[in-house]
Amino acid sequence: MNKKDELLELIQKPRNITRRNFLKGTGSLALFLSLPFDLRSVFAASPGASVIPDHITLTWSDNPATTQTIAWRTDTSVSTGLIQYAPLNGPASADTVTHWAHSVQTAVENLYSDLGEANLHAGMITGLTPGKKYAYRVGDGLNWSSAGTFTTQPAGIKKFTFLIFGDSQSGITDNPEYGPWKSNVHAAFAANPDARFFINVGDLTECGQYYTHWNHWYEGCQDIIRTIPAMPSQGNHETYNHGWLPPSGAVSEPYEYIEQFKLPQNGPQELRTQAYSWDYGNAHFTVIDSQYDEEVTAENGHVRFPGNDSTPANPLANPFLRAQAEWLEKDLKSTNKEWKIVIFHKTPYYNKATRANETLKAVFCPIIEKYHADVVLNGHDHGISRTYPIKGDVFQKTPGQGTVYYVTGRGGNKYYTDLSKKVWDQFFFDANDMPCYVVAQVNGTRLTLSAIKQDGSYIDTYTIDKTTGTDFPATVLPDRYLSPQVIIYGNNSGVEAGQAGADWYIPLDCLKVSYRNSSTGALYENGSYAGGKAAYSLLKPGDFSADSSQASFTYANTRYLFTVGSTTVGGSTKQLTKPARLQNGLVAITADDFYNLLGFSYRYDSSLNAVFLTK
Repeated sequence: MNKKDELLELIQKPRNITRRNFLKGTGSLALFLSLPFDLRSVFAASPGASVIPDHITLTWSDNPATTQTIAWRTDTSVSTGLIQYAPLNGPASADTVTHWAHSVQTAVENLYSDLGEANLHAGMITGLTPGKKYAYRVGDGLNWSSAGTFTTQPAGIKKFTFLIFGDSQSGITDNPEYGPWKSNVHAAFAANPDARFFINVGDLTECGQYYTHWNHWYEGCQDIIRTIPAMPSQGNHETYNHGWLPPSGAVSEPYEYIEQFKLPQNGPQELRTQAYSWDYGNAHFTVIDSQYDEEVTAENGHVRFPGNDSTPANPLANPFLRAQAEWLEKDLKSTNKEWKIVIFHKTPYYNKATRANETLKAVFCPIIEKYHADVVLNGHDHGISRTYPIKGDVFQKTPGQGTVYYVTGRGGNKYYTDLSKKVWDQFFFDANDMPCYVVAQVNGTRLTLSAIKQDGSYIDTYTIDKTTGTDFPATVLPDRYLSPQVIIYGNNSGVEAGQAGADWYIPLDCLKVSYRNSSTGALYENGSYAGGKAAYSLLKPGDFSADSSQASFTYANTRYLFTVGSTTVGGSTKQLTKPARLQNGLVAITADDFYNLLGFSYRYDSSLNAVFLTK
């Protein structure tokens, strides 16, 4: 690489460069004057943009067979955007194109950020030939990107591959570390060069309104995202700010995400880009926004979705979830595609210790299961997990009878140390050793999902075959418990519930539930971790004390004392509705009192013979 090319590369990369260092690097006035742009614009655009297009992004906002949407960024001095493209024949590469047969003028809009302003250019090419490879470049007529390629969806295609990435965020707001994301996405694409597009299930970045994270995210995948379309779902971290608010003034609006990804505008009016759907081949994909806590609850003083609060008991109270539920029902009802795949960030069937999402589950899962979406793809928890087929919270024998909920691991740097296999998981892997990805292969009436580590090691492979009505590995439902077990946050507490008339009695010892995972030295085998040290418990070790007459513990900063035969609760002004009693030698209170006092809702699952507690 010569000196001039080195300087061009330096300017185009998203990093801070000073006038002094740049001028020192040029070495000569002749080289300085030969550069193909006005240097004033380089240093005027603090987000890292220049007159040379960067952040070039392929998406679809219409039919993948006949259209292609392309967006890119420049500094604010560039007010014109053009896409030039030409069909490629045979083995010809984009570099061989000397005549650009077609040109499309694009829209230009301001892109604001904490680092300053840039311009965002976006346009859609229409009238393309299905199954055709095209070369393209973007620019303003003077300053052009290098040539890239894209390929339209072949007509009638029923066999194709796509990639799925869990959270690609850095994990630390002040450290935009996207090297693991870069290595992972490149490993995935190198192993699957036939992938038609990729999905990121949310938390692309650590802090959505802290633009240095977007610069590094794009740097990690730039050569891939300009070759195959990205069809993402937004995560909660896309709503976070770093002291900078978007033009609307909203605290938790995912502004940078909405602006940069030009996606189908067929979702609910209030949530265009955040909820949308598209078809590829014989599959229908539906994306919904799960960030109720951030975009509604966390909005202090700027109410984007006015209304009552949504709760598990009244999940449609707020228009944020109500509008999506109404749209989701219409969307899934109207498709006749062989495969229905729903994508959203937060997990209705989770692996984190206590991070349940019961309101989202109450809103979305009944609709998803009513219209039998085959698979739901989630992120948020950073592990790989695959549930039994589920319908109405009941495990089903075959995927034809229920929906499989699949948590897609971690695509980047961040991992958790409090994940575990829950009772609803047929498979679980704690992906804390390295990033991973999922390869999805559609082949007519067969869908295969393969979870793969960055180094190429296989974690899990699962296939649904609609022709035979089977899956592989075949679903094997868990045995029904001989005595009613208390399941708290998806983990078996090891204590038995009791029943007296219509009342379930819950032994307080269930709060001592703990589990083991790989981060504490346990051994992994066949989707489970065994041995090692307990990784998490709801109560501090040794804090629970009990005998045949009393039980005492500290929970949520309150010291409670329960006495058998009494409705009085030490440490609380609340009274039990029925006296505490002994259940198999353990102090127990009714499930209703468990809810009124400690906030845990409950349900009894007759198929498992278990009482589920969560909050």
